[in-house]
Amino acid sequence: MPLIINASSMLLRFVIKNFYSFKEQSEFNLFPSSKATYNTHHINSCGHAEVLRFSSIYGANGAGKSNLIKALIDLQGIVAQGHISGLILNTYKFQLAKEKLDEPVSLAIEFYSHNTIYYYSIDLDTDQVINEALYISEKNKDRLVFERHGNGSQSISFGKGLFKDKKDALFSSVLEERLLNKDALLLSFMAVNYPEENLDIKQAYDWILNGLFIIRSDSMKNLTIPHALDTNPEMMNLLMSLLPGMKTGISSMAVVPTVVNDDMIDPRLANSIKSTPGRAWTFPSRTDSRINDTIVYENERLIRKELQPYHRLDDGTEIKMPISFESDGTIRLIEYVPVIYLILNQECTVIIDEIERSLHPILVKGIISKLSESKTAKGQIVFTTHESCLLDKEILRPDEIWFAQKDEDQATQLYPLSDFNIHKTASIENGYLNGRYGGIPFLSNLKDLHW
Repeated sequence: MPLIINASSMLLRFVIKNFYSFKEQSEFNLFPSSKATYNTHHINSCGHAEVLRFSSIYGANGAGKSNLIKALIDLQGIVAQGHISGLILNTYKFQLAKEKLDEPVSLAIEFYSHNTIYYYSIDLDTDQVINEALYISEKNKDRLVFERHGNGSQSISFGKGLFKDKKDALFSSVLEERLLNKDALLLSFMAVNYPEENLDIKQAYDWILNGLFIIRSDSMKNLTIPHALDTNPEMMNLLMSLLPGMKTGISSMAVVPTVVNDDMIDPRLANSIKSTPGRAWTFPSRTDSRINDTIVYENERLIRKELQPYHRLDDGTEIKMPISFESDGTIRLIEYVPVIYLILNQECTVIIDEIERSLHPILVKGIISKLSESKTAKGQIVFTTHESCLLDKEILRPDEIWFAQKDEDQATQLYPLSDFNIHKTASIENGYLNGRYGGIPFLSNLKDLHW
């Protein structure tokens, strides 16, 4: 997984309907509320809109927090594939209401890229794209880039000034009748086959694929961390500043390079690596299955790069320790360093599912506090969590705290803390743990369960 994110990138909102546990239309957004008056440095200007750099999503297990992340990943996958052929959409629809199986899936995303706010939406059903549209959000109105309706006969319309040559305006009728299949996405088709025709289409397509850096627990190992630390001194310095303060026991870290002979790896892999000089590839660690080494073709040699931790003895000397001796929490912290670096230094959007996995609450609070305090951080972070220690007014604003909760239909509802009236002296954490805001499990009386 590359550690580079497109610049000028911010997520504004995501709208979802009839997808996974979302029955009716639900919206998650990062718009600031007028009720929140502190941590104003968390607000970024995106053209005519203001957008928050932070958002956390709380909820009980099974409430639908991860489904929101999965839906974003699926949107990326559909746009990357360019069509829905082979996608069994009925398995994605809300399963607990029969009528929903006959309705389309709806997804929409609004984002900021290249000084422009885009709104892209799709309605999908079994074998066709029912509706698809891309708009540019302007201060007083929305400007059409394209709109497509495909339920039955297909119709496509483009905004004014799409084509360089007026004769090419006939292109839409050709698309409708011959070029664009009913199960294909117009956004992907145009961006891949006609990238020069309209910059807005290409930029929207690129952002959906590359503007969101989504991290799930099973995707961290894909990060090319040893190479990133080896080639970026600032990132290594960030790691060195975090490890001692987080009490991991590591006094310093090094990246150890070794030359790899061609006969030591699969010939096809060796050829692929050699064809992309300077690009890092993940490679299984020799000592620890939790984190990968990297391999890169540099100076006409295959170079394997491994992390080497050092610990300090009582007399002040440092000794090497195998990476396999480090705790799961330390490994997780190391994996987060490139992500923290991105948020501090690039205009990007990072989304993390279960940010606290394998981390002690103090480590989680330390990471988020560092990002929250920074007044120069350029990126945006959205994460799901159960960690109540982050419910601190010094760290997160009320509009940066969202809850996911199932209703009586077992459908996920999303709402921000800023919807509640909270006294300025109230403890948000205590209120949350006492069930005032929802988003926590409701347990039966344990005595009734004979515990």
